[in-house]
This record gives sequence, structure tokens and C-alpha cells, in this order.
Amino acid sequence: MVGKQQKGSNYITGAVCLMDYLEKVLEKLRELAQKLIETLLGPQAEPEPELIPIPVNDPKRRHHR
Repeated sequence: MVGKQQKGSNYITGAVCLMDYLEKVLEKLRELAQKLIETLLGPQAEPEPELIPIPVNDPKRRHHR
């Protein structure tokens, strides 16, 4: 029975290693696909940053009373 337990745990360990490997391969494929898309279509358009109004202390615009 001890041999079967070790054999079963090796399968689990192997499955975990295989899943980690597959995740790394999929991540690399995503990166390559993104590079290919950027090469063919150009980089993704980034939204324009919103302008923040800045108050200006302009004495020419003050009304003299």
C-alpha cells in the first residue's frame, strides 16, 4: 500500500507541475499574440487624459470697483 500512495502522490505532483507549465505556455502565447496584433494593427489607442482646470490669479481680469 505504501507504494500505491507514493505513486498516487507522484501523479498529483506531476499534474500540478503540468498545470504550471501549461499556464506559462499560455501566458507566452498571449504575449506573442498581443505583439502580433500590435504589429499588424498598431498599438492600442490610449484614452486622452482629462485636462484638469487650473485656477489662474490674473490681475487683468479683476474688476476694479
